Amino acid sequence: MLQSTPVRGPVRPRDAASVLIWREHAQGLQVLMGRRGSRARFVPGVYVFPGGVLEPHDRVLSARMGVHPLVPSVGLGGSETLARALACAAVREVHEETGLQLRAVVHADDTAEASALPDLSALRFLGRAITPTNSRMRFHARFFAAPATSFMGELAGDGELSDLQWVDLDNPARLPMVDVTELMLSELAQLLSGAPHYPPLLSYSGDRPRLRRFP
Repeated sequence: MLQSTPVRGPVRPRDAASVLIWREHAQGLQVLMGRRGSRARFVPGVYVFPGGVLEPHDRVLSARMGVHPLVPSVGLGGSETLARALACAAVREVHEETGLQLRAVVHADDTAEASALPDLSALRFLGRAITPTNSRMRFHARFFAAPATSFMGELAGDGELSDLQWVDLDNPARLPMVDVTELMLSELAQLLSGAPHYPPLLSYSGDRPRLRRFP
């Protein structure tokens, strides 16, 4: 008797976050990007913004911070804790992958002890994206933006991203990128133009992209 293969549902997306670090240059606006390794399990060989998945210690660090204005728009059902944790994950990954560190501000906790923690007020929320349901690795990624002047340090990183470079928003070198990366570059241009910006959610129906916006 033939046995049927169990039907498995879509992989549950993991929370992740990235930062578009931008600067003004003679050629216009530029964003810091790096290339994923050719053997990476997820989107190998393409240029991306520094970022990665949410880790438990990001939640621990975020619990010591005050409420941040980006909370309502990140798509978390109003969870201040998770919104701050994602922002912490994003800046942690920036430090690991590029060597740059978000400048700190002094916070006081309930014990009246003061400590210097990343200044999350430098971050602006750009949008989010959810990997297609037919992917074996899925992420619910949030994208933030911050000026290069909000960071300190020298470009180095842990090697996860190679060829770190400042890329013009219109990508004149035609570096290989996925659709969500190109979308967030255009979102950054709109955000910095001063025009009204409504953060997008990029999701998929099968392989077909679906774009929605939220006030």
